[in-house]
Amino acid sequence: MVQSPKPAAEDIQTLAILNHRAEPLKRVEDWFQNRGWKIKVANHLEESRTLLQTPVTAALVYPLTLMSDGLEWQTLKRLLSPHQDIPWLVVPWGNAAPSAVTAMLRGSNSLTDWLTNIAPLSEIDARLGNLMRLHDMLTATRKHTQQLEGQLVTDHKTGLFNDRHFRARLREEFERSQRHGSPVTLVLLDVDDFKQLNDSFSYEFGDVGLRTVGETLRQCVRSIDIPARIGGDEFAIILPSTTLPETVAVTNRIQHVLSISPIDDNGERTLLQASIGIATFDGRSARDPRNLFLQANEALKMAKGSGKNRLCFFDPNTRRSAGADSVEQAQAARVMGQEQADDNEQ
Repeated sequence: MVQSPKPAAEDIQTLAILNHRAEPLKRVEDWFQNRGWKIKVANHLEESRTLLQTPVTAALVYPLTLMSDGLEWQTLKRLLSPHQDIPWLVVPWGNAAPSAVTAMLRGSNSLTDWLTNIAPLSEIDARLGNLMRLHDMLTATRKHTQQLEGQLVTDHKTGLFNDRHFRARLREEFERSQRHGSPVTLVLLDVDDFKQLNDSFSYEFGDVGLRTVGETLRQCVRSIDIPARIGGDEFAIILPSTTLPETVAVTNRIQHVLSISPIDDNGERTLLQASIGIATFDGRSARDPRNLFLQANEALKMAKGSGKNRLCFFDPNTRRSAGADSVEQAQAARVMGQEQADDNEQ
């Protein structure tokens, strides 16, 4: 039989041997230890429970009983593949009925195999090696799938979410706001004079600028917020459960961080500025996510047209955009309007 490869010295693997029947397994331990494995032995169920909650590469299981509804078997199955990332090889006693073992393992989706304890050590070694190779293949496949999924939602230049993911999340948060009556705020950010930056320096320098903006947004928002790059020099942030004054505080912080974070590449150095537009949805102020986006975009256009590096918001009471210095007045007018509507309903 072909033996499994000996683990490299810098990558020692741990083999858990669950020996609940007190089998004389010194020969098994020596075999795998001589092939580079670190051996850990558990002699009863509680020891196995503790051992399998520590880092373990694979397990050899010598079960005391083949009762599928027994405490021992049910406990071990919860601690091994597929519930935990630990492949396992079952070694029941020599006269165990193959049909009984197969029936217990069938349909479990576990990364497991079995053979009798009268099998030579070389066969146990080979079977365990096969399990480990399959485990490595599945791990590599999962990582590759995660990378592909990340590429589907991530902007490759900034590491923020991309436009496709942003639009899907905007609809989700809009609908959640409708259901629960909690506010959701949309921020649109446009880097001022970005084309001039590319023309004056280089596109590579422009990419450094985009990454700087991306890092600034990550630094200034919460873990529940959704920052995204939605165009060349256009960014967006979805802020769930966030009021207009709270959003103004966040965006002021973003503009401040940009103002003290010069981009530097090969001796070229400059500071970035950004215009920002804000629109808040409170369950009534927009018909749909697209309408909310158009409101934020209108506020962004006002910020760009009033001198850049400005912050403007869309006021649903006046249906017009206003500067950040009008936030308190707009908030007060909104509260007054709501109170009047409540009085009319009564």
